[in-house]
Amino acid sequence: MNNKIIDAHVHIYPSEFEEDWDLIAKREPWFDRLTKSKVHKWGTAEDLIESMDKNNIAASFVTGFAFKDQGLCRISNDYILSAAKRFPDRIKALSVVSPNEPGASDEIARCAAEGAIGIGEIFPDGQSFDITDNRETWRLVNSCREHDLFLMIHTAEQAGHDYEGKGKVGANEAAKFCCNHPGIKVIFAHFGGGLWAYEGMPEMKLILSNTYYDTAAMPWLYSEKVLDSIFALGIGHKILFGSDWPILDFPRYEQLLNLTKLKDEEKLMLLYKNAAALCNEIS
Repeated sequence: MNNKIIDAHVHIYPSEFEEDWDLIAKREPWFDRLTKSKVHKWGTAEDLIESMDKNNIAASFVTGFAFKDQGLCRISNDYILSAAKRFPDRIKALSVVSPNEPGASDEIARCAAEGAIGIGEIFPDGQSFDITDNRETWRLVNSCREHDLFLMIHTAEQAGHDYEGKGKVGANEAAKFCCNHPGIKVIFAHFGGGLWAYEGMPEMKLILSNTYYDTAAMPWLYSEKVLDSIFALGIGHKILFGSDWPILDFPRYEQLLNLTKLKDEEKLMLLYKNAAALCNEIS
Protein backbone atom coordinates (compact mmCIF):
# COMPACT_ATOMS: atom_id res chain seq x y z
CA MET A 1 0.00 0.00 0.00
CA ASN A 2 3.06 2.28 -0.27
CA ASN A 3 2.95 3.33 3.37
CA LYS A 4 -0.70 4.33 3.03
CA ILE A 5 -1.86 3.07 6.41
CA ILE A 6 -3.32 5.07 9.27
CA ASP A 7 -4.05 3.21 12.50
CA ALA A 8 -7.04 5.00 14.01
CA HIS A 9 -7.05 3.27 17.42
CA VAL A 10 -3.86 3.14 19.47
CA HIS A 11 -3.06 3.47 23.19
CA ILE A 12 0.20 4.58 24.78
CA TYR A 13 1.10 5.18 28.41
CA PRO A 14 3.72 7.22 30.27
CA SER A 15 6.13 5.04 32.23
CA GLU A 16 4.83 6.35 35.56
CA PHE A 17 1.48 4.62 35.00
CA GLU A 18 3.25 1.28 35.08
CA GLU A 19 5.64 2.34 37.86
CA ASP A 20 2.82 3.70 40.06
CA TRP A 21 0.34 1.01 39.07
CA ASP A 22 -0.56 0.01 42.63
CA LEU A 23 -1.40 3.57 43.67
CA ILE A 24 -3.48 4.25 40.57
CA ALA A 25 -5.25 0.88 40.69
CA LYS A 26 -6.50 1.60 44.22
CA ARG A 27 -8.25 4.74 42.93
CA GLU A 28 -9.38 3.45 39.53
CA PRO A 29 -11.20 0.08 39.59
CA TRP A 30 -11.39 -0.25 35.80
CA PHE A 31 -7.70 0.54 35.42
CA ASP A 32 -7.07 -2.21 37.96
CA ARG A 33 -9.22 -4.70 36.06
CA LEU A 34 -8.04 -3.92 32.56
CA THR A 35 -4.33 -3.77 33.29
CA LYS A 36 -4.56 -7.11 35.11
CA SER A 37 -6.09 -8.70 32.02
CA LYS A 38 -4.03 -11.42 30.38
CA VAL A 39 -4.09 -9.50 27.08
CA HIS A 40 -2.94 -6.15 28.47
CA LYS A 41 0.37 -4.71 27.29
CA TRP A 42 2.14 -1.46 28.11
CA GLY A 43 3.45 0.69 25.28
CA THR A 44 5.31 4.00 25.11
CA ALA A 45 5.52 6.50 22.27
CA GLU A 46 8.90 5.09 21.28
CA ASP A 47 7.53 1.53 21.31
CA LEU A 48 4.71 2.68 19.05
CA ILE A 49 7.00 4.36 16.52
CA GLU A 50 9.13 1.22 16.37
CA SER A 51 6.02 -0.89 15.69
CA MET A 52 4.74 1.59 13.09
CA ASP A 53 8.06 1.51 11.25
CA LYS A 54 8.06 -2.28 11.32
CA ASN A 55 4.52 -2.47 9.93
CA ASN A 56 4.77 0.39 7.42
CA ILE A 57 2.18 2.55 9.19
CA ALA A 58 2.29 6.23 8.28
CA ALA A 59 0.37 7.70 11.21
CA SER A 60 -1.69 6.71 14.24
CA PHE A 61 -4.56 8.23 16.20
CA VAL A 62 -3.20 7.90 19.72
CA THR A 63 -5.02 8.01 23.04
CA GLY A 64 -4.34 6.90 26.61
CA PHE A 65 -6.56 5.45 29.32
CA ALA A 66 -10.06 6.71 30.13
CA PHE A 67 -9.64 7.44 33.82
CA LYS A 68 -12.48 8.66 35.98
CA ASP A 69 -10.07 11.02 37.74
CA GLN A 70 -9.59 14.19 35.70
CA GLY A 71 -6.06 14.70 36.99
CA LEU A 72 -4.94 11.32 35.67
CA CYS A 73 -6.56 12.15 32.33
CA ARG A 74 -4.47 15.33 32.22
CA ILE A 75 -1.25 13.41 32.90
CA SER A 76 -2.10 11.02 30.07
CA ASN A 77 -2.98 13.91 27.76
CA ASP A 78 0.27 15.74 28.53
CA TYR A 79 2.26 12.65 27.58
CA ILE A 80 0.41 12.10 24.31
CA LEU A 81 0.44 15.77 23.29
CA SER A 82 4.18 15.83 23.94
CA ALA A 83 4.62 12.67 21.87
CA ALA A 84 2.66 14.24 19.02
CA LYS A 85 5.04 17.21 19.05
CA ARG A 86 8.08 14.91 19.05
CA PHE A 87 6.66 12.83 16.19
CA PRO A 88 4.40 15.37 14.42
CA ASP A 89 3.87 13.43 11.21
CA ARG A 90 3.33 10.09 12.92
CA ILE A 91 1.33 10.60 16.12
CA LYS A 92 -2.06 12.37 16.01
CA ALA A 93 -3.20 13.10 19.55
CA LEU A 94 -6.59 12.16 20.93
CA SER A 95 -7.17 13.51 24.42
CA VAL A 96 -9.34 11.87 27.04
CA VAL A 97 -11.50 13.56 29.65
CA SER A 98 -13.78 12.32 32.39
CA PRO A 99 -17.00 13.86 31.06
CA ASN A 100 -18.93 14.19 34.32
CA GLU A 101 -16.02 15.42 36.43
CA PRO A 102 -15.23 19.12 36.94
CA GLY A 103 -12.83 20.60 34.42
CA ALA A 104 -13.76 18.49 31.39
CA SER A 105 -14.59 21.44 29.14
CA ASP A 106 -11.47 23.33 30.17
CA GLU A 107 -9.33 20.27 29.48
CA ILE A 108 -10.88 19.87 26.02
CA ALA A 109 -10.09 23.51 25.26
CA ARG A 110 -6.52 23.13 26.52
CA CYS A 111 -5.87 19.99 24.50
CA ALA A 112 -7.40 21.48 21.35
CA ALA A 113 -5.05 24.45 21.68
CA GLU A 114 -2.14 22.02 22.05
CA GLY A 115 -3.01 20.22 18.82
CA ALA A 116 -5.40 17.37 19.68
CA ILE A 117 -7.53 16.20 16.76
CA GLY A 118 -10.20 14.43 18.81
CA ILE A 119 -11.47 13.41 22.24
CA GLY A 120 -11.50 9.80 23.33
CA GLU A 121 -11.54 6.91 23.76
CA ILE A 122 -14.34 7.73 26.21
CA PHE A 123 -15.18 4.62 28.27
CA PRO A 124 -18.78 5.02 29.53
CA ASP A 125 -18.74 2.16 32.04
CA GLY A 126 -15.41 3.06 33.58
CA GLN A 127 -16.19 6.77 33.71
CA SER A 128 -19.80 6.48 34.95
CA PHE A 129 -21.00 8.29 31.84
CA ASP A 130 -24.43 7.58 30.35
CA ILE A 131 -24.19 8.31 26.63
CA THR A 132 -27.98 7.97 26.25
CA ASP A 133 -28.69 10.84 28.66
CA ASN A 134 -28.58 14.24 26.99
CA ARG A 135 -28.21 15.88 30.40
CA GLU A 136 -24.81 14.18 30.70
CA THR A 137 -23.63 14.35 27.10
CA TRP A 138 -24.44 17.87 25.92
CA ARG A 139 -21.45 19.59 27.54
CA LEU A 140 -19.00 17.10 26.06
CA VAL A 141 -20.54 17.34 22.61
CA ASN A 142 -20.74 21.14 22.64
CA SER A 143 -17.10 21.43 23.71
CA CYS A 144 -16.00 19.11 20.93
CA ARG A 145 -17.99 20.98 18.32
CA GLU A 146 -16.74 24.34 19.60
CA HIS A 147 -13.15 23.22 19.02
CA ASP A 148 -13.82 21.18 15.86
CA LEU A 149 -12.86 17.86 17.43
CA PHE A 150 -14.35 14.45 16.76
CA LEU A 151 -15.27 11.99 19.51
CA MET A 152 -14.24 8.37 19.99
CA ILE A 153 -16.46 6.28 22.28
CA HIS A 154 -15.96 2.70 23.43
CA THR A 155 -18.75 0.33 22.44
CA ALA A 156 -19.01 -3.44 22.35
CA GLU A 157 -21.25 -6.16 20.99
CA GLN A 158 -23.90 -7.05 23.57
CA ALA A 159 -23.83 -10.74 22.64
CA GLY A 160 -21.32 -13.53 22.85
CA HIS A 161 -18.76 -14.14 25.57
CA ASP A 162 -17.90 -11.68 28.31
CA TYR A 163 -14.41 -10.25 28.76
CA GLU A 164 -12.66 -7.53 30.70
CA GLY A 165 -13.38 -4.13 29.22
CA LYS A 166 -16.42 -5.20 27.22
CA GLY A 167 -18.85 -2.98 29.08
CA LYS A 168 -22.59 -2.58 28.73
CA VAL A 169 -22.67 0.04 25.98
CA GLY A 170 -23.62 -1.33 22.59
CA ALA A 171 -25.52 -0.47 19.43
CA ASN A 172 -28.72 0.67 21.17
CA GLU A 173 -26.91 3.12 23.43
CA ALA A 174 -24.76 4.40 20.57
CA ALA A 175 -27.86 4.92 18.41
CA LYS A 176 -29.53 6.93 21.17
CA PHE A 177 -26.44 9.11 21.46
CA CYS A 178 -26.59 9.82 17.72
CA CYS A 179 -30.31 10.57 17.90
CA ASN A 180 -29.51 13.20 20.53
CA HIS A 181 -26.44 14.55 18.73
CA PRO A 182 -26.61 13.84 14.98
CA GLY A 183 -24.22 16.70 14.18
CA ILE A 184 -21.13 15.49 16.05
CA LYS A 185 -18.52 13.44 14.24
CA VAL A 186 -18.05 10.31 16.34
CA ILE A 187 -16.04 7.12 15.97
CA PHE A 188 -17.64 4.19 17.75
CA ALA A 189 -14.84 1.78 18.59
CA HIS A 190 -15.08 -1.96 17.96
CA PHE A 191 -17.56 -1.67 15.07
CA GLY A 192 -19.96 0.31 17.25
CA GLY A 193 -21.08 -2.93 18.87
CA GLY A 194 -22.89 -3.74 15.60
CA LEU A 195 -24.40 -0.29 15.07
CA TRP A 196 -23.11 -0.22 11.49
CA ALA A 197 -25.75 -2.80 10.48
CA TYR A 198 -28.52 -0.30 11.21
CA GLU A 199 -27.23 1.91 8.41
CA GLY A 200 -29.40 -0.29 6.20
CA MET A 201 -32.44 1.45 7.72
CA PRO A 202 -33.14 4.75 5.89
CA GLU A 203 -34.17 6.57 9.08
CA MET A 204 -31.03 5.44 10.90
CA LYS A 205 -28.75 6.16 7.95
CA LEU A 206 -29.69 9.83 8.25
CA ILE A 207 -29.20 9.88 12.02
CA LEU A 208 -25.83 8.14 11.64
CA SER A 209 -24.58 10.43 8.87
CA ASN A 210 -21.64 11.68 10.98
CA THR A 211 -20.83 8.30 12.52
CA TYR A 212 -17.72 6.21 11.89
CA TYR A 213 -16.69 2.76 13.09
CA ASP A 214 -13.27 1.27 13.78
CA THR A 215 -12.04 -2.30 13.58
CA ALA A 216 -10.30 -2.48 16.98
CA ALA A 217 -10.17 -6.03 18.41
CA MET A 218 -11.63 -7.52 15.21
CA PRO A 219 -9.38 -10.63 15.21
CA TRP A 220 -10.85 -11.67 18.56
CA LEU A 221 -14.48 -11.01 17.64
CA TYR A 222 -15.33 -11.19 13.93
CA SER A 223 -14.54 -12.95 10.68
CA GLU A 224 -13.41 -11.09 7.57
CA LYS A 225 -16.98 -11.19 6.24
CA VAL A 226 -17.97 -8.24 8.41
CA LEU A 227 -15.75 -6.00 6.26
CA ASP A 228 -17.30 -7.34 3.05
CA SER A 229 -20.74 -6.65 4.53
CA ILE A 230 -19.88 -3.07 5.49
CA PHE A 231 -18.77 -2.25 1.96
CA ALA A 232 -21.76 -4.11 0.48
CA LEU A 233 -24.03 -1.91 2.61
CA GLY A 234 -22.55 1.18 1.00
CA ILE A 235 -20.81 2.52 4.10
CA GLY A 236 -17.25 1.56 3.24
CA HIS A 237 -16.28 5.24 3.56
CA LYS A 238 -17.13 5.10 7.29
CA ILE A 239 -14.96 2.22 8.48
CA LEU A 240 -11.49 2.95 9.88
CA PHE A 241 -8.68 0.51 10.47
CA GLY A 242 -7.88 0.54 14.17
CA SER A 243 -5.65 -2.06 15.79
CA ASP A 244 -6.01 -1.39 19.53
CA TRP A 245 -2.20 -1.49 19.71
CA PRO A 246 -0.32 -2.55 21.81
CA ILE A 247 -2.64 -5.49 22.56
CA LEU A 248 -2.94 -6.25 18.83
CA ASP A 249 -0.92 -5.14 15.83
CA PHE A 250 -1.29 -4.88 12.07
CA PRO A 251 -0.28 -8.41 10.95
CA ARG A 252 -3.31 -9.93 12.70
CA TYR A 253 -5.59 -7.64 10.69
CA GLU A 254 -3.67 -8.12 7.46
CA GLN A 255 -4.41 -11.84 7.65
CA LEU A 256 -8.15 -11.11 7.82
CA LEU A 257 -7.97 -8.41 5.16
CA ASN A 258 -6.37 -10.85 2.73
CA LEU A 259 -9.39 -13.14 3.14
CA THR A 260 -11.91 -10.45 2.16
CA LYS A 261 -13.35 -9.81 -1.29
CA LEU A 262 -12.46 -6.12 -1.10
CA LYS A 263 -10.92 -4.41 -4.11
CA ASP A 264 -7.59 -2.62 -3.74
CA GLU A 265 -9.29 0.79 -3.68
CA GLU A 266 -11.65 -0.40 -0.94
CA LYS A 267 -8.71 -1.66 1.10
CA LEU A 268 -7.05 1.72 0.68
CA MET A 269 -10.20 3.42 1.96
CA LEU A 270 -10.22 1.20 5.04
CA LEU A 271 -6.51 1.46 5.75
CA TYR A 272 -5.88 5.09 4.88
CA LYS A 273 -8.28 7.33 2.99
CA ASN A 274 -11.19 7.31 5.45
CA ALA A 275 -9.04 8.24 8.44
CA ALA A 276 -7.09 10.80 6.42
CA ALA A 277 -10.31 12.47 5.30
CA LEU A 278 -11.61 12.55 8.88
CA CYS A 279 -8.59 14.54 10.04
CA ASN A 280 -8.37 16.57 6.81
CA GLU A 281 -5.05 15.12 5.75
CA ILE A 282 -5.94 13.35 2.54
CA SER A 283 -3.13 13.60 0.00
